[in-house]
Amino acid sequence: MKRILLIAALLAPVLAFAAPARAGGWAVTYLDPVPGDIRPRTSYVLGFWLLQHGTHPYEGANLGEVGLRFVQGRKSVEFPGVALREPAHYAAAVSLPRGTWRVEAVQGWFSPYEIGTVTVPGSLEIKPVPADLRRAIDAQGPQEDHWGDIRPPGIPPSGIAPPARSTGGPATPSAPASPAAPPGRTAGVSGDGDAAVTTASVESGEEAGSGWPMPYGAAVAAGLVILGGAVLVRRGRARRR
Repeated sequence: MKRILLIAALLAPVLAFAAPARAGGWAVTYLDPVPGDIRPRTSYVLGFWLLQHGTHPYEGANLGEVGLRFVQGRKSVEFPGVALREPAHYAAAVSLPRGTWRVEAVQGWFSPYEIGTVTVPGSLEIKPVPADLRRAIDAQGPQEDHWGDIRPPGIPPSGIAPPARSTGGPATPSAPASPAAPPGRTAGVSGDGDAAVTTASVESGEEAGSGWPMPYGAAVAAGLVILGGAVLVRRGRARRR
């Protein structure tokens, strides 16, 4: 009996951690049209839509931090998103040094979503929506229309899930315009006079953003706890014999 209580106590926090994932714990981020030519150390404002289940705004009370993260090896640069008037619509002011960066969406308590790769100077290459998520999106029925004229790319007024981004390829460039200044956030100044960006260096041997998504990590942890409990039960039976 004591062993059963011990196993239950070990499983309780793991199951609590995994519960949000079972309740609809995934989202997809779609970008608004982006500049066709991204220059180093130049400020741009990128719009993006964070859609739960890839089709609708987040339905919970507190989503958490939202933004765009750019990863290059062990270096990570993150820019916070600012909520716009439209549901699930955000904007982030970004500025990047030269190089090739993996682009991720920071999606609150949802797992990060990999958007694609940007080369500076150069353009953004959009990564296709993962096949399993694409199937889950396509399997959903008609959605409530949450938007007016300003809406997520690929979602018509009927509220159908966006087919765009399923084939990958370069991002749709926006009309030529002067780079926009970052709104409401003043950057620091680095030693060489360039505007500094918020940078977090990863100290571990793994690359930034390489951790398991929350649902898979929780499932593995639960499996390990169950396995450990089974071993304890078997040892207890062997001793009684």
